Amino acid sequence: MTSVLIVDDESSARARLRTLIERYDDLSIVGECGTTEEARQQIARLAPEIVFLDIQMPGGSPIDMLRGAGPSAAKTAFVFVTAHSTFAVDAFDVDAADYLLKPLTATRFAKAVAKARKKLRAVGGTRLSLRQTDGRVVALAPEEIVWFEASRNNLTLHLRSAKLELRTTMEAFCQRVAPFGFKRIHRSFAVNAALVRELEPWSHGEYVVIMDDGTRLNSSRTFRTGVASLLDGEEMS
Repeated sequence: MTSVLIVDDESSARARLRTLIERYDDLSIVGECGTTEEARQQIARLAPEIVFLDIQMPGGSPIDMLRGAGPSAAKTAFVFVTAHSTFAVDAFDVDAADYLLKPLTATRFAKAVAKARKKLRAVGGTRLSLRQTDGRVVALAPEEIVWFEASRNNLTLHLRSAKLELRTTMEAFCQRVAPFGFKRIHRSFAVNAALVRELEPWSHGEYVVIMDDGTRLNSSRTFRTGVASLLDGEEMS
C-alpha cells in the first residue's frame, strides 16, 4: 500500500481529500494534520510516500518546511492543494509533484495521484499492491510486469516467470500503471514499453509487438499511435 498523509487546517478540506483518496484500493491514509508543525512531526515519524497539503497553514509556511526538510522527506511526493494559484512557482521550486486548485475534481485528482506515483518511481521503491482473484494481496514492482491481457472483468499479468490473475478491468489498470511506461496496443493487451524488443510491421498499420522474453502480440489499428511510439519512450496513449 502507498501511505498518504493529509495536511489542511480546514476539516471540510480534509474530508474531501479523504473521500477522494479512499476511492483507491492501494492508497492508505496514515494520518491527518491541521498545522505545519504537526505536519513536520508526522512526516518525520511516519515517512509517508504521498503528502497532500495546503500551501497556507497555521504554524508556519509549508514551503519553508519543505525547504528545511531532512532525509525523512527525500522519498515523499508532495502535492499542494490550495485555493490560491499565486504560489505555484514556489511549490515547484521545492520539487512538488503537483499543484491542485480547489475545488477538487476526481479527474484532476487522479492526474495528481499519477504524477505523485511517477515521482515516487523516480526516487525508487515504488511497489503496486495488487488483489488477486482469490482475494490475496501481493506487492509487485511495476518493472516486473512484461505485459498484461484482459479477460472480461479480470486481468492476467504476465511476469518473466509467473502469472497473476487480478480482479480488475483493463481500463482501470491501464490508468493506474500509465506513469510506469505501459502502453495499450490492443483492446485486450498492454505492454511494458521498456521491455519491447522489436516492432514487426504486419498490415494496414498493425504490428506484431515482440517483447524481450520472446512473446509476440498482435496490435490493432485502434491503438496504432501508441504502438508507433513504443520504441520512443513516450507515455501510454
